[in-house]
Amino acid sequence: MEKLNFIKVHVEQHVFNLTLARSDKRNAFSPTMVNEIAYALNLANSNPDIRLVQIEAEGPVFCAGMDLKAFEDPTVDIGNPAIPKVEKSLAEIFACLDKPSICVVRGDVIAGGFLIALSCTYLFALPHVRFSLPEVKIGLFPFQVLALLMEYMPERKAMDLCIRGDSFSAGDALDKGILSGILDVEETALVELRETILKNAPLAISRGFVALRRLKEQDYDDKYNFLLESLADLRKTNDFKEGMDAMRNKRKANWKNS
Repeated sequence: MEKLNFIKVHVEQHVFNLTLARSDKRNAFSPTMVNEIAYALNLANSNPDIRLVQIEAEGPVFCAGMDLKAFEDPTVDIGNPAIPKVEKSLAEIFACLDKPSICVVRGDVIAGGFLIALSCTYLFALPHVRFSLPEVKIGLFPFQVLALLMEYMPERKAMDLCIRGDSFSAGDALDKGILSGILDVEETALVELRETILKNAPLAISRGFVALRRLKEQDYDDKYNFLLESLADLRKTNDFKEGMDAMRNKRKANWKNS
């Protein structure tokens, strides 16, 4: 893989691990950092051996959102000519991912840092982590974050979080439906979730993500027909045949992702 300046990646047992590595700037994302994330996720998405993406961060802050200086003045940003440029927002980048993703936050999530955290399929945090949307305190508004929050809670509650701009605890985030869980010292829930995902059929899961995107775009009649067609297509796959045979013979399935 080409050299990356602001993130680190490594693959281990079908898991694509992506770590935000700009801790000196509280992992605030610059245009180049966003492009590196997009490049890495595209690689993960196109690799059939990858079944799960996990995102973490170095340093005491998971992500402080957008690096305003770098976006306002391109000369401040340190480019990376080694990788192609991707013209997509962070939310769009994650929306194109056809594989499960887990975000693990061990430091505070601030402002646009929500874009990464909420875009993942699962979000876990340590008990001490705090979440905050302070944009309104400096004359801005978290528009993209609002759109993501509305997938987890009623619009009135989502707007309230954005309007108040207050910080809240991991426990509050769990109560609001933002978190999948709060991790204990052994991170048991995270380990168990990874194991569960990796033992299930990767092609079926991938088709599920494709269906989810399509469902958001279609009316009721089109949705029904699309789901019937998707199920029929999945029944023709090698993984479906393998899964049925494994169930009949009470053995572990050997997924081929085809």
